[in-house]
Amino acid sequence: MTLRTYRWLLRLLWPLIAWSGFRRCRRADRQARQNPDEQPIRHCLAARFGRHPGPFQTGSIWVHAVSVGETRSVFPLLKALHQHNPDTPLTLTSGSTQGAQQALRFCPVPIQHQMIPYDLPGPVNRFLDQLQPRLVLMVETEIWPNLYQACRERGIPLLLINARIKQRSFRAYQKWGGALIRDALIHTEQIAAQFPIDRNRLIELGAPAEKVHTLGNLKFDLEIDSAQMERAIQWRQENSLSNRFIWVAASTHADEEEKMLAAHDRLRQSVPDALLILVPRHSDRFATVADLVADRPHRIRSQSSQPAADTQVYLADTIGELMLWYAVADVAFVGGSLVPFGGHNILEPATLRKPVLSGPHYQNLSALYESFLQDDAITLVDTPEQLGTVLTELALDTSKRDDLGQQAQQCFQRQTGALSRLLTLLAPWLPDSLPETQKQREPEHSQGRQP
Repeated sequence: MTLRTYRWLLRLLWPLIAWSGFRRCRRADRQARQNPDEQPIRHCLAARFGRHPGPFQTGSIWVHAVSVGETRSVFPLLKALHQHNPDTPLTLTSGSTQGAQQALRFCPVPIQHQMIPYDLPGPVNRFLDQLQPRLVLMVETEIWPNLYQACRERGIPLLLINARIKQRSFRAYQKWGGALIRDALIHTEQIAAQFPIDRNRLIELGAPAEKVHTLGNLKFDLEIDSAQMERAIQWRQENSLSNRFIWVAASTHADEEEKMLAAHDRLRQSVPDALLILVPRHSDRFATVADLVADRPHRIRSQSSQPAADTQVYLADTIGELMLWYAVADVAFVGGSLVPFGGHNILEPATLRKPVLSGPHYQNLSALYESFLQDDAITLVDTPEQLGTVLTELALDTSKRDDLGQQAQQCFQRQTGALSRLLTLLAPWLPDSLPETQKQREPEHSQGRQP
């Protein structure tokens, strides 16, 4: 596919794209009005057309992270950039309204925020005219040909960081991307890949080999609030849960909650007072999941209700509290994996020394999962019945629970350091206040073992 064909297809699909954006922004606005914890996303739809009125500070470092996980992964980077040069403005854009909520509510440093403009020359150029960034950092698989082309034409350095290419995306790019993806990758200054497999795929897609470095996954450098476990212990004590076995099913998808409930029923045959904290992945499904658990003793977080003695399921239908639920739980199941979605981030429970469980569908994060599988730091289950059996074993065997939690945490700790390596790679484009020792080190093309 050529850039001209790509632009023609986008214009052809423009009514559907605009309608989808309108619906998403309208839903986000309604949720912000109904839930005082959520922040309004200013000029949500206008920004997608490059018409955010601003004003913006120019000369910023612009970081783009599409959704929740990617946004959380760049918080340590934003914090480091701010510490090194607090006078340089930071701009963070989002590609989803859920990611925008993460940015607006939880970013640890001051930022300029807006939704990213659609990848057409008009919206892209309007935004660049207004922002005039000094550096652009695109996170993971955010390859937008028109944006990359516009930055190249304007002489704005653009780097693809924490890059990963899922197998499904790789095949699609090979089949349909052609010169379009190759040229976009050539336009980058450097590419920081997560794992060797990502580096190899990027090179096969046309990225110059000398530009692509394997620096690790920024999510391994996740900063954990030291008071998180204290809050979790306090929450359990306040709700008389100190002696109950609690497991969390996090980031679950459609058709997966039923499987979690089936596993919980199996667990309760041996551990009758076990409590399931159910955390759906997408906020627009909260009401649907609430209906699903309505026929059993349950409580709902957004209603400010706390678990009672007979509560079987606690629906955590709020945004930004996932780390609390991981800290509260004795065992964590990471969703999107017992249905064919492809898995979600397994690092967060690992940092908290929790046994990590997952289904067999982890193709979106295969390199990450493989590193945990090699260290026996994750347990895979194929069915709700098997999940229920594993949960029962862990509920009744605290020493096994502790061992699995320790293995997960140690696997996580062995793979940290991506942030430091990334800052070294970025040094030529950053303000002069970065430490000289960091500027002098050269990034390596590979790090750690092959996953």
